[in-house]
This record gives sequence, C-alpha cells and structure tokens, in this order.
Amino acid sequence: MSPFHTTTILTVITVLGAGLGLQGPMRWYILGLVLVVYFTLLVLGVFIIKLSFFVKAHCRGKGNGKHVALTFDDGPDPAATPNLLTVLNGHGIKAAFFPIGTKVRDYSEIIKQIDQEGHTIGNHSFHHTWWINFLVGRALNREINLAQKAIEAAIGKAPAYYRPPMGLTNPHLKRALKKQGLSVIGWDVRPFDIGLEAEKVIKRVLEKIKNGSIIVLHDKGRSPADLTQLTDKLITEIKKKGYAFSEIQDLVGERAYQKAKKGNQSEAGISIPSWFESKEGRRQGGFRYFLAQKLASTAYVRKAIQEQVTLEVFKIRPSFKFLVGVSLVLFSYVLGWPMVGLFSFLSAYYQAPALLMVGPAFYGFSHLVWLFGMVLAGRDCIKYADIMLSWFLSKVVERTLN
Repeated sequence: MSPFHTTTILTVITVLGAGLGLQGPMRWYILGLVLVVYFTLLVLGVFIIKLSFFVKAHCRGKGNGKHVALTFDDGPDPAATPNLLTVLNGHGIKAAFFPIGTKVRDYSEIIKQIDQEGHTIGNHSFHHTWWINFLVGRALNREINLAQKAIEAAIGKAPAYYRPPMGLTNPHLKRALKKQGLSVIGWDVRPFDIGLEAEKVIKRVLEKIKNGSIIVLHDKGRSPADLTQLTDKLITEIKKKGYAFSEIQDLVGERAYQKAKKGNQSEAGISIPSWFESKEGRRQGGFRYFLAQKLASTAYVRKAIQEQVTLEVFKIRPSFKFLVGVSLVLFSYVLGWPMVGLFSFLSAYYQAPALLMVGPAFYGFSHLVWLFGMVLAGRDCIKYADIMLSWFLSKVVERTLN
C-alpha cells in the first residue's frame, strides 16, 4: 500500500470520527485542518518525487560506498549529445540517459550510439509535456508505451526504468508502470542546470552530493561546447571529493532492461499452448496440469528444480535478531486494522465517538512497528521466504508433470 492510499484511508477515518464525535465550531475547525493537511500532502506528493507518495521511486542508491550515478534527461540533441558521449568515454563513465520518445524516433542513430557505448537508456515519456501528469487510464498507458516501443525499436531492448517528466507523479502512474514492467528512477541532486551558468551548476551539485547520489542533468538547453565543458569539469570536481561513478543499475540494485519475451517453447522443452487449445492438458489433469506447465517454463522454477532446493536450512536455529524482527512484524498486524475495528466497536457501544480517533493512531503506530521489525529481520526474512516458495513450486511441478 502506497503512502497515498494509507493517507487517504486515515483521512477518511479521521473525518468520520471528527464529524461524529465533535460538535459546534470545533468540528468544522478539525475537518478543515485535516482536509488542508491532506491536500497539502497530495500537492507535495505530485511535485516531490523523493517522497515516493504515489509510486516508489529510486532517488538514491544503496550501500555505504562513495559512489554516485550521472543521468541526463530530455535528449538526444544531435549537436550536443555525441560530444557529451566523448567526454563520458574519456572519463570511463557509464551514465543513464532518459530521452524523449519523439527524439528517440527522430534520432535513433544517436540512441544506438548511446547504447553501443555502454550507457543505460530509460523511458521518459513520448511527448514530455506538462499535461502528461493529468493523463489517466489508456491515455497515460499510451504515452508511456509509445516511448517504450520507440526505444525498443532503436536498440532492440525494452527499458525497465521510467523517469516521469519534470518528476511529477499522480495516483494513476503506479498502475500504468506496472503494466509496462517499469520502475521509477528519480534523483536526489537536481541543480536545475538548464539556462544556469556552469559554475553555479557545479557548485549546487557539490553542495548536495552524498553517498549513493543520483545526479540529474540535461543534454539540451546549452551549447554543445558549454555542455561538454560543464560535464568535464563537474566529473573532475566530483572525483576530487573522493567519489566514484557507478552505473545506475548497480546503484539502485535493479536491472536496467526487461527480459526478452520468449515464444511458446520453454528452455525445458515443455510446450505451453493456450488453455483453450490444450486438449492434452485437459486429458492429463486439466487446469492443474496446464498451470504446472506455465510454472515449469519460468526461470525461477527451473532453477529450483536444477538446484534441488530443500528445507534443510530451517533445521538451523535462526538468529535472535531475526526472531524478534518477525515477532514485531506479526504484532504490527494486531495493532493495525484490528485496533481500528475494536475502537470503532467500542465507540458505538459506549456512545463515545471520540474513541474513533484512537484506531487510526494505532494504525499509524503499527507501520512503525512493522518497519522496525523488517529492519531487524533483514535479508534472512527474504531468504527464508524465497527458499520456501522455490521448494513448494518445484515440488508442485515435479509431482504434476511426473
């Protein structure tokens, strides 16, 4: 659940509690205050991508090392981008480019050059206009998909990264990106370089940069010579501060391109026709057999079968830290919606509407407990879940398909 959905639910509950439990001017004062705070959070969520309010955005890399990533938006510029690539290659840096879809279509050869020289290419919408953030449904899907197809036509790969134009997000973006298999790449260093003097750009970057920073610049808006000089000097100054440049995928920990779509024949040699065309599937167990075929075609299940995953790891006593973390995570679910329901019941039973306010407080506190538990459980939690899932799926496939 995104912060947007959580905030909306808590706002509705709070408004209901205030509306039922308060009277007179105080009721309208509280209602007005709650709505003002809610709409203020909505506006901040639209404009500040680092909040990840509507959709999770990678705005800073993971790890403690002094590594940063350099990204460029709104290109390619046929006059400036080739010279920029020369500077980057001279420093041995692999940057990330988020070009506009229409420019990808018009300057596909430059896009190919960017890819061939080892840089990452992401989706930055097709038209890159201010009204894109007001699109919903099919219109938003089409805008993203057109850019996706343009990049794929140019380099033969489908990007896995999306950077919203101007960093604006909305409640509909998460669903649209999920359909396209995209994740959001934001930034934590934005010097607003277009039209700004090179020295001021460098100063702003150096003041904000930190471990894992993602820097956003533009390969447009200034002369080719000025862009190359700015980039060259900026890289030099960043290196002087002891930072090294990493590829964006290494910094955020997610692959830059989506896996190539395969045909109907898996690597294991199992034919996977449509269910309605699968007479053999109906004869050998119906839907269960067909589902097992689908699972067997995935790399995840094939790997589990090849490695013969077992549950031996569960015989080893987990660490005390992990047990405490899992206990806190489970306890957080008791503090969440059950408490909201409990205090709603108590409010009605004792005719005390003010008790409705206690439920949301417990719900908010449960998130803190959950986060603290996840921090304690750490990677062991993911490891155990992965082992259990891979073992279970491999056994289902093996027994169904013999």
